[in-house]
Amino acid sequence: MSSTSETAPSAVALLGAAFAHRYRYRSGFPGWRATAVLQREAPRSALRAHVEVTGPGQVQVDPIDAISVHDAEWLLQEVRAMSRTLYGHDFEVGEGRFAMSLDSSPHVLGPLIVLHDDPHDATFRVRRHRVTLATRRNGSLHETVRVDRWHVRPDGRWLPAQWTADVRSAQLERPLRTDRYWDVFWPLGGVVVPQLRRVETVDDLGIKLVHAVHLRDWRLLA
Repeated sequence: MSSTSETAPSAVALLGAAFAHRYRYRSGFPGWRATAVLQREAPRSALRAHVEVTGPGQVQVDPIDAISVHDAEWLLQEVRAMSRTLYGHDFEVGEGRFAMSLDSSPHVLGPLIVLHDDPHDATFRVRRHRVTLATRRNGSLHETVRVDRWHVRPDGRWLPAQWTADVRSAQLERPLRTDRYWDVFWPLGGVVVPQLRRVETVDDLGIKLVHAVHLRDWRLLA
Protein backbone atom coordinates (compact mmCIF):
# COMPACT_ATOMS: atom_id res chain seq x y z
CA MET A 1 0.00 0.00 0.00
CA SER A 2 1.45 3.36 -0.95
CA SER A 3 2.06 6.00 1.69
CA THR A 4 -0.26 8.95 2.18
CA SER A 5 0.75 12.30 3.59
CA GLU A 6 -1.66 14.13 5.84
CA THR A 7 -1.66 17.70 7.07
CA ALA A 8 0.81 19.01 9.64
CA PRO A 9 -1.92 19.46 12.30
CA SER A 10 -2.51 15.68 12.25
CA ALA A 11 1.17 15.04 12.89
CA VAL A 12 1.32 17.67 15.63
CA ALA A 13 -1.74 16.20 17.34
CA LEU A 14 -0.37 12.64 17.28
CA LEU A 15 3.15 13.45 18.45
CA GLY A 16 1.90 16.05 20.95
CA ALA A 17 -0.45 13.49 22.52
CA ALA A 18 2.42 11.00 22.89
CA PHE A 19 4.54 13.61 24.68
CA ALA A 20 1.57 14.58 26.87
CA HIS A 21 1.29 10.94 28.00
CA ARG A 22 4.95 10.72 29.08
CA TYR A 23 5.54 10.61 32.82
CA ARG A 24 7.44 13.67 34.04
CA TYR A 25 8.04 15.38 37.35
CA ARG A 26 5.84 18.33 38.22
CA SER A 27 7.19 21.82 37.66
CA GLY A 28 9.48 22.88 40.49
CA PHE A 29 10.11 19.34 41.79
CA PRO A 30 13.34 19.71 43.84
CA GLY A 31 14.75 16.23 43.13
CA TRP A 32 16.16 13.36 45.14
CA ARG A 33 19.32 11.83 46.58
CA ALA A 34 20.21 8.13 46.55
CA THR A 35 22.99 5.61 46.95
CA ALA A 36 24.14 4.18 43.62
CA VAL A 37 25.84 0.78 43.34
CA LEU A 38 27.69 0.44 40.05
CA GLN A 39 28.17 -3.15 38.91
CA ARG A 40 30.36 -4.43 36.10
CA GLU A 41 30.80 -7.94 34.75
CA ALA A 42 34.36 -7.50 33.42
CA PRO A 43 36.10 -7.04 35.73
CA ARG A 44 33.41 -7.95 38.24
CA SER A 45 33.00 -5.20 40.80
CA ALA A 46 30.43 -3.30 42.87
CA LEU A 47 31.26 0.30 43.61
CA ARG A 48 29.17 2.80 45.59
CA ALA A 49 28.51 6.50 45.22
CA HIS A 50 26.01 9.07 46.41
CA VAL A 51 24.07 10.71 43.58
CA GLU A 52 21.90 13.79 43.77
CA VAL A 53 19.46 14.84 41.04
CA THR A 54 18.06 18.38 41.18
CA GLY A 55 16.88 18.96 37.60
CA PRO A 56 17.20 17.74 34.01
CA GLY A 57 20.89 17.01 33.55
CA GLN A 58 21.67 18.49 36.97
CA VAL A 59 23.44 15.61 38.72
CA GLN A 60 26.15 15.40 41.35
CA VAL A 61 28.12 12.21 41.98
CA ASP A 62 30.09 11.76 45.22
CA PRO A 63 32.04 8.46 45.27
CA ILE A 64 31.99 6.36 48.45
CA ASP A 65 34.43 3.77 47.09
CA ALA A 66 37.42 4.37 44.83
CA ILE A 67 35.89 4.66 41.36
CA SER A 68 37.87 4.94 38.14
CA VAL A 69 37.44 7.95 35.87
CA HIS A 70 35.71 5.74 33.28
CA ASP A 71 33.20 4.37 35.79
CA ALA A 72 32.53 7.80 37.28
CA GLU A 73 31.92 9.25 33.81
CA TRP A 74 29.60 6.36 32.88
CA LEU A 75 27.60 6.75 36.10
CA LEU A 76 27.29 10.52 35.64
CA GLN A 77 26.25 10.12 32.00
CA GLU A 78 23.54 7.56 32.75
CA VAL A 79 22.07 9.33 35.78
CA ARG A 80 21.98 12.55 33.76
CA ALA A 81 20.15 10.72 30.98
CA MET A 82 17.62 9.33 33.47
CA SER A 83 17.11 12.77 34.99
CA ARG A 84 16.31 14.29 31.58
CA THR A 85 13.74 11.54 30.99
CA LEU A 86 12.11 12.00 34.39
CA TYR A 87 11.95 15.79 34.22
CA GLY A 88 11.08 15.79 30.54
CA HIS A 89 10.64 18.91 28.43
CA ASP A 90 7.75 20.84 26.95
CA PHE A 91 6.70 19.59 23.53
CA GLU A 92 6.05 23.14 22.32
CA VAL A 93 9.68 24.23 22.83
CA GLY A 94 11.14 20.91 21.67
CA GLU A 95 9.89 18.76 18.83
CA GLY A 96 6.68 20.78 18.54
CA ARG A 97 8.48 23.86 17.25
CA PHE A 98 9.33 22.15 13.94
CA ALA A 99 7.16 21.72 10.85
CA MET A 100 6.08 18.09 10.50
CA SER A 101 3.99 15.74 8.42
CA LEU A 102 2.38 12.34 8.92
CA ASP A 103 2.74 9.18 6.84
CA SER A 104 -0.20 7.01 7.87
CA SER A 105 0.77 3.86 5.93
CA PRO A 106 0.04 0.78 8.10
CA HIS A 107 3.02 -0.21 10.23
CA VAL A 108 3.30 -2.41 13.32
CA LEU A 109 5.01 0.45 15.21
CA GLY A 110 2.42 3.04 14.20
CA PRO A 111 2.29 6.02 11.80
CA LEU A 112 5.48 7.86 10.86
CA ILE A 113 5.96 11.51 11.81
CA VAL A 114 8.69 13.42 9.96
CA LEU A 115 10.15 16.70 11.23
CA HIS A 116 10.96 18.77 8.14
CA ASP A 117 13.05 21.69 9.41
CA ASP A 118 14.82 19.85 12.22
CA PRO A 119 18.64 19.96 11.72
CA HIS A 120 18.80 16.28 12.77
CA ASP A 121 16.04 15.08 10.38
CA ALA A 122 14.25 13.40 13.29
CA THR A 123 11.38 10.99 12.75
CA PHE A 124 9.01 9.26 15.19
CA ARG A 125 6.57 6.39 15.12
CA VAL A 126 3.70 6.53 17.61
CA ARG A 127 1.26 3.84 18.72
CA ARG A 128 -1.26 4.09 21.57
CA HIS A 129 0.11 7.47 22.68
CA ARG A 130 3.63 6.03 23.01
CA VAL A 131 6.74 6.71 20.96
CA THR A 132 7.82 3.30 19.63
CA LEU A 133 10.64 4.37 17.30
CA ALA A 134 12.75 7.51 16.94
CA THR A 135 15.56 8.32 14.51
CA ARG A 136 17.94 11.25 14.12
CA ARG A 137 21.05 12.15 12.12
CA ASN A 138 24.24 13.76 13.36
CA GLY A 139 26.55 14.37 10.43
CA SER A 140 27.25 11.00 8.81
CA LEU A 141 25.87 9.10 11.81
CA HIS A 142 22.31 7.84 12.05
CA GLU A 143 20.79 6.86 15.41
CA THR A 144 17.71 4.66 15.80
CA VAL A 145 15.96 4.07 19.12
CA ARG A 146 13.28 1.37 19.33
CA VAL A 147 11.24 1.06 22.53
CA ASP A 148 9.92 -2.43 23.29
CA ARG A 149 8.54 -2.11 26.84
CA TRP A 150 7.19 0.69 28.99
CA HIS A 151 6.69 1.39 32.68
CA VAL A 152 3.06 2.53 32.78
CA ARG A 153 1.67 4.49 35.72
CA PRO A 154 -1.92 4.00 37.04
CA ASP A 155 -2.94 7.25 35.28
CA GLY A 156 -1.68 5.91 31.94
CA ARG A 157 1.49 7.99 31.73
CA TRP A 158 4.53 6.04 30.61
CA LEU A 159 8.30 5.84 30.81
CA PRO A 160 10.49 3.75 28.48
CA ALA A 161 11.57 0.58 30.30
CA GLN A 162 13.36 -1.45 27.62
CA TRP A 163 14.82 -0.11 24.40
CA THR A 164 17.65 -0.52 21.89
CA ALA A 165 19.76 2.29 20.41
CA ASP A 166 21.75 1.66 17.21
CA VAL A 167 24.33 4.09 15.80
CA ARG A 168 25.22 3.55 12.15
CA SER A 169 27.55 5.25 9.69
CA ALA A 170 26.51 6.06 6.13
CA GLN A 171 29.63 4.16 4.98
CA LEU A 172 28.88 0.91 6.85
CA GLU A 173 25.91 -1.47 6.75
CA ARG A 174 26.41 -2.82 10.26
CA PRO A 175 25.92 -0.72 13.43
CA LEU A 176 28.96 1.02 14.86
CA ARG A 177 27.47 0.50 18.30
CA THR A 178 24.36 -1.05 19.82
CA ASP A 179 23.18 -0.24 23.34
CA ARG A 180 20.39 -2.27 24.96
CA TYR A 181 18.78 -0.62 27.99
CA TRP A 182 16.63 -1.91 30.83
CA ASP A 183 15.16 0.49 33.41
CA VAL A 184 13.20 -0.29 36.57
CA PHE A 185 11.37 2.44 38.52
CA TRP A 186 10.08 2.61 42.09
CA PRO A 187 7.33 4.77 43.67
CA LEU A 188 8.48 7.18 46.37
CA GLY A 189 6.43 9.90 48.03
CA GLY A 190 4.05 10.37 45.13
CA VAL A 191 6.71 10.27 42.38
CA VAL A 192 8.79 7.54 40.78
CA VAL A 193 12.56 7.22 41.00
CA PRO A 194 14.92 4.91 39.11
CA GLN A 195 15.80 1.65 40.84
CA LEU A 196 17.94 0.03 38.13
CA ARG A 197 19.55 0.81 34.81
CA ARG A 198 21.31 -2.01 32.95
CA VAL A 199 23.16 -1.37 29.69
CA GLU A 200 24.64 -3.95 27.31
CA THR A 201 26.93 -2.36 24.72
CA VAL A 202 28.28 -4.12 21.62
CA ASP A 203 30.64 -2.31 19.24
CA ASP A 204 31.39 -3.02 15.58
CA LEU A 205 34.19 -5.42 16.58
CA GLY A 206 31.76 -7.53 18.59
CA ILE A 207 33.20 -6.47 21.95
CA LYS A 208 30.49 -6.54 24.61
CA LEU A 209 30.41 -4.53 27.83
CA VAL A 210 27.76 -4.77 30.54
CA HIS A 211 27.20 -2.11 33.18
CA ALA A 212 24.40 -1.74 35.70
CA VAL A 213 23.61 0.80 38.37
CA HIS A 214 21.26 -0.02 41.24
CA LEU A 215 19.82 2.91 43.18
CA ARG A 216 18.52 2.60 46.74
CA ASP A 217 18.10 4.53 50.00
CA TRP A 218 16.41 7.40 48.15
CA ARG A 219 15.56 10.65 49.87
CA LEU A 220 13.36 13.32 48.36
CA LEU A 221 14.83 16.82 48.56
CA ALA A 222 12.81 19.63 50.09
